[in-house]
Amino acid sequence: MNGMRIFSRLLLAVALPSLLISGVLPLAGCATARGPEIPETPVIFPHPPAEPRVQYLGSISSTADLPKSRTGFAEFVLGPAPVSHQLAKPISALLREDRLYVCDTVFNTVVVYDLGTGEARRLRGDRGIGKIRQPNNLAFDEDGRLFVADAVRQAVLVYNPDESFAAAWGRPGEIAPVAVAPSGDELFVCGASTHTIEVWSAEDGSLLRSFGGLGSEPGEFFFPTHMELDGEGHLFVTDTGNFRVQKLTLDGEPVATVGQAGRTLGSFAWPKGLSLDRHGRLFVADSRFANVQIFDPEGRLLLFFGAPGADGGNLNLPAGVSVISWPDVPWFNERLMNGFDAESLAIVVNQEGGNFVNFFAIARDRDGES
Repeated sequence: MNGMRIFSRLLLAVALPSLLISGVLPLAGCATARGPEIPETPVIFPHPPAEPRVQYLGSISSTADLPKSRTGFAEFVLGPAPVSHQLAKPISALLREDRLYVCDTVFNTVVVYDLGTGEARRLRGDRGIGKIRQPNNLAFDEDGRLFVADAVRQAVLVYNPDESFAAAWGRPGEIAPVAVAPSGDELFVCGASTHTIEVWSAEDGSLLRSFGGLGSEPGEFFFPTHMELDGEGHLFVTDTGNFRVQKLTLDGEPVATVGQAGRTLGSFAWPKGLSLDRHGRLFVADSRFANVQIFDPEGRLLLFFGAPGADGGNLNLPAGVSVISWPDVPWFNERLMNGFDAESLAIVVNQEGGNFVNFFAIARDRDGES
């Protein structure tokens, strides 16, 4: 078999010049190609004839969905690059520059996809004493350190900007972190099973204060799962078991509540991931509704996108949500439909259904405010 492969490649080397001259093998094939084809008909929300506000751009579930790392000529000679780093059950994802970091709770690692080169790998520090056992959530601080909430290790794992392992902070038996949010010299840690939010030192992981506790009153939680800081002294927490999102001060004093149990828009069936855009709008993923609802800073519903199903733009058990300013990444830019002025990017992670990490462009308002 090896001899036949070598013979075939020698034959190709001999025949290659004439193939190029005759046009059978076009020179254009040497250009770098992208991943799967972009759908001709964009998926947009709300549906026509309403003005498009959200456009589905595509999804990533493995290296097969990334820009191709091999040139057209290399693929002709060697065949397509093997599919690798297939996701199984992701739960959250973040984009940093052109690298996508995804927590997978079956492979129990953080997968790093490079949207520029089409390459993928595991987090470099995920080995030895830095081994991840169940990554639930991740966040970067201003210095580029990566924090991973590991519910099985009952710790927050800290990695340096070069992804080398730095530390494991925690108190096993007292709290199992499921979400983490750095803020200056403090680190907010969410404990679902203890129904609390703890604040740790971002220098050494020591406990500074805690708040919450089991209950349904303002400031109490029943199975909190996700959280995010707004940069203005407020913490937003998905109070999943109470079917609401709570807005609190950084000391845990309740400020406002968004949502309640229900089957209508503006209500929640099982809220999970949440994120804030730069205008203070709140994005909340509901795993049972299989959609993302967008609320204004006063808690009023603006729009929703997604629905159950297997097609592009549909969601299946969505968990993590991350909304960032529009990134200058070709993989996203080339997917925008003509005339769509994108201001931000929403990353929504499905736990089931195959289309695991989904990307949605959020439009800028016509008056320049979004």
